[in-house]
Amino acid sequence: MPSEELINKSAVYHVVNTADFLWTSFEDSNILYDPASGHTQVLNDFAREILDLLEDGPKTVSHLFSEFEEIIEKELDPDLKNKIVETVINFDNMGIIEPV
Repeated sequence: MPSEELINKSAVYHVVNTADFLWTSFEDSNILYDPASGHTQVLNDFAREILDLLEDGPKTVSHLFSEFEEIIEKELDPDLKNKIVETVINFDNMGIIEPV
């Protein structure tokens, strides 16, 4: 699992082209098709929530931490912060998001 030090928390990330994404949801997974790249991704509910936050507008990882704390109504532990960082890194590698 990546450490949160592996990502620049001051970098601002945004969703590349949300208007063209095609979604299908199942019980515990969400399938995202990006026609621009031709790639299909399967996201769990956690990853979908992080992407939803980024779809609301560009954010830093630190801002994602704050917004996620508001959602769960408690302070994030290091494991959950690392999970958010890992998700952001994966989204960036998939081409779904990019730094502004």
